[in-house]
Amino acid sequence: MKLNRELPWNWVFGWLVIVLAMLGFEGRANANVYATNIKIDGDITNVVASPGDLITITYILNEPATLGATVQILSGGITVTNLFFPPDNEGALRGFNSVAWDGLDGGGQNVAGGMYSVNVTAASSGFTNWTQTTSDTADVNTSVIDGRGIAVDRNLASPYYGRIFVANSSFGDSLGILKLNADTSDADEGSFSADAGHFWSGGDISPWKLAVSADDFVYVDDLANNGDIFRWDPTITTNSFLHVLRQDNQPAGSVLSGPAIVGTGTNAQIWMVNTNNATVLKWSVNTNFVCNSNDIGSIVVGNTTAPNLFDLDLDGNGNIYTCAYLTVSGNPAARVFRYPAYNPSTNAGMPEATADWAVGGGDDSYAGASGVAVDPTGAYIAVAFEGPAGGFSTNGNTKILWATNGALAANLDLGVAFQGDANHDDTDCAWDAVGNVYYTDVYFGRWRAFSPPGTNQASTMALASIQMIGAPPSTKPQISGITVVAGTVNISFTGSTNDPASAFTVMAAPVVNGSYVGASNSVVTQISPGIFQASLPVNGPAQYYRIRR
Repeated sequence: MKLNRELPWNWVFGWLVIVLAMLGFEGRANANVYATNIKIDGDITNVVASPGDLITITYILNEPATLGATVQILSGGITVTNLFFPPDNEGALRGFNSVAWDGLDGGGQNVAGGMYSVNVTAASSGFTNWTQTTSDTADVNTSVIDGRGIAVDRNLASPYYGRIFVANSSFGDSLGILKLNADTSDADEGSFSADAGHFWSGGDISPWKLAVSADDFVYVDDLANNGDIFRWDPTITTNSFLHVLRQDNQPAGSVLSGPAIVGTGTNAQIWMVNTNNATVLKWSVNTNFVCNSNDIGSIVVGNTTAPNLFDLDLDGNGNIYTCAYLTVSGNPAARVFRYPAYNPSTNAGMPEATADWAVGGGDDSYAGASGVAVDPTGAYIAVAFEGPAGGFSTNGNTKILWATNGALAANLDLGVAFQGDANHDDTDCAWDAVGNVYYTDVYFGRWRAFSPPGTNQASTMALASIQMIGAPPSTKPQISGITVVAGTVNISFTGSTNDPASAFTVMAAPVVNGSYVGASNSVVTQISPGIFQASLPVNGPAQYYRIRR
């Protein structure tokens, strides 16, 4: 556990500089390092503290914060203090981090009573190219013999934010759903859930694909039942089990693959593809959060030119992305498609049939398209490919495509050797909330995470707050003006009306984030009750000042 303090920009004691130059970096949509599982004193509920208490703040980073991590303590949205943790130190390490706040503000004084929130910002210099951030050898929880589905919880308001779910469909491993933290460690309640109210039959299809809704529910497809959908909360326990889409909801002769989940609660929609006739269907749920009896869904896309659709996803504008599982080498048919958002009023109630774009025809590196996922910004889609039949997975890979036109942005593992073998058999893919992509490779029996290129940062607010009680009230000194006259710096500031001039010290540093020490030859005088002036000689070309009680 480590304690560190950095002077925040809006420090409540107030400070003013003669010359100020601020450098920084801007958060980007493709941020790859982020904090999850933030707890205060080991819990996700509010805690009560008193002056002098040392408050423990823990969190998990999915990657090292190579530019450091900052824990902000805020009151009503205003920063009270920043605790900065440099790279390669506790607080900025991949995995579990434990740091502490001593209840003091940026000036080293007890904060007033009230509610305080905690925000963790992690920053990274990033990578030049898309880069694997999990290890096939060191991260033992990335082992999954027959991973057929993968998804990540992207709900910032959830204690399960960043949790990774993997569907394993083989009895040779833990058959069922794996639950892992963002750094690949076990979920708090354990990393594995077997049936949890439903029996999985394995055989490479049960469980199948899965998706996490915006309100935290995990929907899983059982292809052994031709596409029944089951739902759990993120703990995947029996008491949260719900059979959402059943045999009576399946069109005759259909085999349904997916799902994609749009909306939450009773406004949730379940989207699936029928692998037998190349259609995209959707269902709405009722007040019991399940599909109505004998509701066989509405056909949204009917495309006979793209047989054997295998998966789908939607972006925030409702555009529909899907992929076709075609494995014959050299097949000229397209494999990945985008269809416009469906509007019954503009489509005369009929299914769409014309794609905005279609790509991959005749290219064996697009063979066996098995999973598709849209990144949270809608800029990219990821597509997992198993490769052509009989090709020993020589063309299996996961691609990143531009969502606007399907153009190739990156090949993540096409021809890249892992453990000395360049074969791949990628079956599904997913994105987290900050732009990392995940995929399953059944050839190696692994799931992997890749980060996008570029410097980045991401912030996560803790769900719990700190209620500080018994802190002594005081009027904090506030700098109100500064002048330089004939080589003398004059700093005007305010304090409590009963403060004597001797209560204050002028602190100075040559750089804004430097070590502040008492300024030599400074004199503080009281102008009137609560009104003060500090005078000291100019020292160097630039100095940063603050007033400490």
